[in-house]
Amino acid sequence: MSSIAKNRYIIIRRISFFIAFSINLFIAYSIGYLISLNESIIYNLIGLIIIPFTLIINYFLVQFYQREKRFNSIFKRKFMIFTFISINLLFAFSIGLTIPIMESVSRFNFGIVMIPLLIILNYITMLRYDNYLDKEVMDPNKKESEALLNPKNRPIIEFEGKKYLFSLNSLILLFVGAPLLTVIIYFFFDLKINYWLHEIVVKQTTLFLNLLFDMGAETQYLIAGKYHWNFIIPGRASIYFETFCTGIQAICVFAGIIIFTPHSKDPLTKRDIIWRKTKSLIVSSVIFYVVNVIRMLIQIYLYFIGYRWADIHYSISAASSFIAAIIVLLMHKWIPEFIISLIYTYTLIKTFIKKKLKSNSKIDAKAKRDKNKN
Repeated sequence: MSSIAKNRYIIIRRISFFIAFSINLFIAYSIGYLISLNESIIYNLIGLIIIPFTLIINYFLVQFYQREKRFNSIFKRKFMIFTFISINLLFAFSIGLTIPIMESVSRFNFGIVMIPLLIILNYITMLRYDNYLDKEVMDPNKKESEALLNPKNRPIIEFEGKKYLFSLNSLILLFVGAPLLTVIIYFFFDLKINYWLHEIVVKQTTLFLNLLFDMGAETQYLIAGKYHWNFIIPGRASIYFETFCTGIQAICVFAGIIIFTPHSKDPLTKRDIIWRKTKSLIVSSVIFYVVNVIRMLIQIYLYFIGYRWADIHYSISAASSFIAAIIVLLMHKWIPEFIISLIYTYTLIKTFIKKKLKSNSKIDAKAKRDKNKN
């Protein structure tokens, strides 16, 4: 089989399995929605049968995606891929269960936003599986790598046995694209069509307030007005909820940075960058979400026992910002490209300034020599 035919076969195969995984995920979402919508014993029984069946289908799809028998020994890796795809499927199922019991007018947008993201995550997981199954990893020798990938002789940074060199365009995209994407994502979730996120955060926070402190807190939904959701705290004035309270702004900042972090031009270094970025994005988002809920639990409890809202709101919010430092450390573990790209940019600027100064000094020296001759 020629290389072109082989590549075509691999692409068709990958697309076929991707469609199969996506259909399976959508079935789980639909079953969850129907169970929650009908609340009948028949639909519950159907769910108990179909959901395990979809997990079994996922298992066999992961098995059949192998290209050669010699990979049968990689049980740990297959199990990891199966686990990720199955968690996606169960999350889709839980989204379907949740939507019918939500109050927000925009509740259906919860599925419209999240299901495509889960499908994309499935595809990224398949790419990771391909990395495991590849027989050979491109490994150009040193001379060819530097000659082909670094024709302008730019600096190369080596870190933990890997080479990092970036194009100027990718560095520009980091400094321009990351802030723009941060703003776009934030204002996207600030639209009223995405106030389903408000409901999820408010109701989860209220649930834990009552479980942990037994304060009898409630939520109130107002279709009209600027603030659609608020907390009803016994004996105190209600607390209105806005997009900033969801913690989405911190997630947006790191999403912009992670997505636009440049890829090294070295093929070995960038081989699994998409997977590493995805892992960083998921972990950082979960951490920020959990920390934000904990922050609100502390604030509302202090407010409940008598503290002024103005005294506790901004101080605790500022104190929770140290979590950002932890996320940066995690990013450096999984995506060292971010810190290294900053160092790389500094090196390029410093080199450019040195060359400029050297060039100017030569021009000045030549001018002095010409002046002395005259």
